[in-house]
Amino acid sequence: MSNYIATIIGPVSLSTAFDAQFHSLCIESQIAIGPATVLVHGTESDPSPLLNGIKVTEIQLTIPTGSESQFRRVVFDASAKAGLNVAVQQNSIYRRHKRLAVFDMDSTLIQQEVIDEIARSCGVVDQVAKITEAAMNGELDFKESLAKRVGLLKGTPVSVLDTVRDKITFTPGVRELCKALKKLGFTLAVISGGFLPLAKYVKNELGLDYAYANQLEVSADGKTLEGRTFGPIVDGTRKAELLDVIAQTVNVNANQVLAVGDGANDLPMLGVAGLGVAFNAKPRVQEQAEVCLNQPSLIYVLTLLGLSFSEIQELLQ
Repeated sequence: MSNYIATIIGPVSLSTAFDAQFHSLCIESQIAIGPATVLVHGTESDPSPLLNGIKVTEIQLTIPTGSESQFRRVVFDASAKAGLNVAVQQNSIYRRHKRLAVFDMDSTLIQQEVIDEIARSCGVVDQVAKITEAAMNGELDFKESLAKRVGLLKGTPVSVLDTVRDKITFTPGVRELCKALKKLGFTLAVISGGFLPLAKYVKNELGLDYAYANQLEVSADGKTLEGRTFGPIVDGTRKAELLDVIAQTVNVNANQVLAVGDGANDLPMLGVAGLGVAFNAKPRVQEQAEVCLNQPSLIYVLTLLGLSFSEIQELLQ
C-alpha cells in the first residue's frame, strides 16, 4: 500500500456531484480514503481570476501497490466526462518541495504555435499547420515534421520573427505562476521545439533562467531564412536530456522537477519529471500523461504542489 494525494479541480457547480462519484470509484478500487482539504473555493462572483468559480480539493488516499496506473485511468475517464480534472500523485516529501520547473513554449507558456504564425506571414499556414497538428498528436516524427515545416519557410524575411514576437499572447496565469515559483526559489526553464529568438524573448518576459530551442539558418546577408535549422534538434528526446542537464546543473533530482507541456514531443520530459503536467494537451498526450490539467489558466499548477489560495495570494503580493 502507498500513500497518494488526489487533487480535484473543477467548477464549484460540478464538484459536489463528482465528490460522491469519486468516493464510489475509490471504494470499487479498494482504495482507502483519508482526510480532504479544500485549497481553493471560488464562486462565480469572485473577482479573483484564481477563484473564478473553481474549487480545488486535496484528498489523501491509500492505494494498493501496483494499481496506481489503472486507478489513474479510471479517474481520468470519469473526471473528463464530468468536466473536471483529477491529479493523482504520490504523497512524498518532494510533492510540495519541487525546485526546478521546465516548460514547453508553444501552446503552453504562450497561446500560439510560433511556426504556424511565421507560416501565416508568408502564406503557407495551411500546409504548416497540418504538419504541426500531426506532429503534436504524435502521428508524425518530430524531426521529420520540423524539417518539412522549416523547408516551407525558405526565403521568408528574417524580420518575420519580430512580427511574430509582437503578436505573442501569453497564457493566462503564466506570469503569476512564474512569479510565485520564483519566490519559492525555483529555477525556471523553457525547452521548446520552436525557435531560439522567440524562446529567448519569452525567457526575458517571464524572468526564466534558461531557454533552449531550435536554431534557424539564415542567408549569408542575414536577410532571409534558408529553410533549414542547424545544431541539435530539440525533439522529445532532446527535451528530456536538457531537463536532466539543467537538473544536474542546479543540483536537484528528478523528484524535485516540475515539467509542463502539451504535445507528443513533451511526453519524454513529462515522464522523467517528478511531476509531469499535460496542460490542455492533445488527446494522445492526455492518454499517456500521468497528470492532466485542462483549465484556462496555468495558475492551477500551483495547487498541484499543494498550495492553497491564501498561500498563492501571499506569494503574488
